[in-house]
Amino acid sequence: MDPKPARTIDLTYCTNVHDLATPEAWRRSLSYFGPEVRRRLGWSRMPLGLWWQSPLAEAAAREPAAIARFLEEHNLRAFTCNAFPYGNFHEPVVKTKVYHPDWSTPERLLYTQRCATTLAALLPEGGFGSVSTLPLGWRLDWDAGKTARAVEQLLAWVAFAKELEGRTGRRVALALEAEPGCILERTPQVLAFWNDDLVPAARRAGSEATLPRHLGMCYDTCHQATQFESPEEALGALRQAGIPVHKMQLSSALEFVPDAGRTSLAARKAFAEPRFLHQTRARGASDIAFYDDLPEALEKADWTRTWRTHFHLPLQAETLLDPQAVRTTRQDMLRAYRYALEHDLCRHFEVETYTWTVLPEQERPAGDEALAAAMAREIAFVADHTPPGIRIAGRD
Repeated sequence: MDPKPARTIDLTYCTNVHDLATPEAWRRSLSYFGPEVRRRLGWSRMPLGLWWQSPLAEAAAREPAAIARFLEEHNLRAFTCNAFPYGNFHEPVVKTKVYHPDWSTPERLLYTQRCATTLAALLPEGGFGSVSTLPLGWRLDWDAGKTARAVEQLLAWVAFAKELEGRTGRRVALALEAEPGCILERTPQVLAFWNDDLVPAARRAGSEATLPRHLGMCYDTCHQATQFESPEEALGALRQAGIPVHKMQLSSALEFVPDAGRTSLAARKAFAEPRFLHQTRARGASDIAFYDDLPEALEKADWTRTWRTHFHLPLQAETLLDPQAVRTTRQDMLRAYRYALEHDLCRHFEVETYTWTVLPEQERPAGDEALAAAMAREIAFVADHTPPGIRIAGRD
């Protein structure tokens, strides 16, 4: 009997780690980091998880052929796009700005369509691409009216993606990325939104059959670990409900061990940086306390509990700064990755450690060469934990 052919997955890193505020910066960064990471890995062709902030997305959608030539010239390719950050993801303070515009607005739909249009032009004939996006919006100031508008916008996306596939022969799926503090943060909320809001609306619109082809979830291993979700239970619930996982973002969250004496105060404060939001959850014996940012937790949380914080950390790290007090959720990430591969749940994987420049200083790479080496080590770590029978595109 002939051996079973290897199943192929795509693995890359997300370019939102770079400050890509201008077309010149976009080309300069990717022309260095893409080839340099590929060289360090020894791969034949390097995929990139592309990101364009608006209005760069508008310009890229007008001239996708130029992007295609750029990638070809540098022996790069694309299979996924991160369309979560709409604006400048590297300004001094981002925090909740990253959730605007939300999915109740036409601006979010238009931006996503532009990203998808460009991605489709970069895919091979008959290819499949994924676009990750925010989980509707931040929970504050959200109401039923916004939910209804978000559903309408998402169904407009499905209609657009169906037309795009028919016109180009390339399928692009949108992947909602659950995140702490947002409308969709835990898996039960995802299930409820899908079953109670999306599917009935799609049925009324006559698009229920095509819904999963063009819309699903992006499972972020840092986000779900922050909320103490079991990867197997969460992914199993999505699988049982028939909700596709079009993309998985691989990253570890920050974990602080119980510390009644507060001896780890300095180590915890070192991660309370001003740019990004670091939602924190503190688990007790029977409940989980919620805090919207790490400084709030430092002031109010119970130090006898285990804390987990939304802070994307290098994949291979098990501890940081203080091995006795600061851990990562690396095992949760590996469990999610293994489950997805075992059940053929997802074939698009993206390392999303965008926080290199805001890590505590002693943990940061010093310069572009060190950053490229660090990103290559992350991808190599995932490759080393990929079981036999799974082929990573470009690795051979």
